[in-house]
Amino acid sequence: MMYKNLILSLASIGSVLAAPSSSSNLAQSVPVHQKHRRDETSRNWSGAIQKTSAGSWNFVQGTVVIPTLNDSDHPRGSADIWVGIDGSSCHSAILQTGIVAYGDGSFWVWTEWWKYTMQDYETKLKVSGGDTVRMTVHATSRTSGTTSIENLTTGKSVSHTFTSETAYPLCESDAEWIVEDFSVNDIPVPLVNWGTIEFTDTVAKGVNGEVTAAGAEKTDIEIDGSMVTRTDIDSNGKVSVAYIGN
Repeated sequence: MMYKNLILSLASIGSVLAAPSSSSNLAQSVPVHQKHRRDETSRNWSGAIQKTSAGSWNFVQGTVVIPTLNDSDHPRGSADIWVGIDGSSCHSAILQTGIVAYGDGSFWVWTEWWKYTMQDYETKLKVSGGDTVRMTVHATSRTSGTTSIENLTTGKSVSHTFTSETAYPLCESDAEWIVEDFSVNDIPVPLVNWGTIEFTDTVAKGVNGEVTAAGAEKTDIEIDGSMVTRTDIDSNGKVSVAYIGN
């Protein structure tokens, strides 16, 4: 989804949110206010980004426990939880997959090769609050790759293969673990209070070997001068994204 100040169009989000003009934004940056020079603030991204030179990353993975939500005040409020390759320093394409958690307790499992729209998997994967889910993206070349989501609680999984995406080649420079605020009709969807979402067993692989999210750049959502999220990354690579309100 997206490079800085870019908006993704969603064709639809199935039965969960029928909004043909829905969109998802990537890392729309705002001035940095945190003390650590490698940390950023964004209007829509929170989480961790491993940035390096082009051709470095071809595999990103993370595991999350799906939040249990029941927000009657914001039933369409959301948290878009995903892993991906590119979209931060590289603006030409993004290979990503994730789950949108809505305030009414429903979910949407999706995949995408941006600049094309987000899409359903061919097979539906049921997820529930409290399930442990592993998300993986694997670029087999700069124009092809696979994505998968495994529900480790139920033992079910889905996958999708992208081929010959020559119009939008990857750079393979960014590895990401993100909770995002996407938009409908160019208006950000209200965020739901998800508590804290943790990406564990984080992995990024490529030509230079394998790393976790430890040492990655942090990004947090700032709206109208107020911080809405707080990201922490521990020495084992666990990425904790807390909702702190706005």
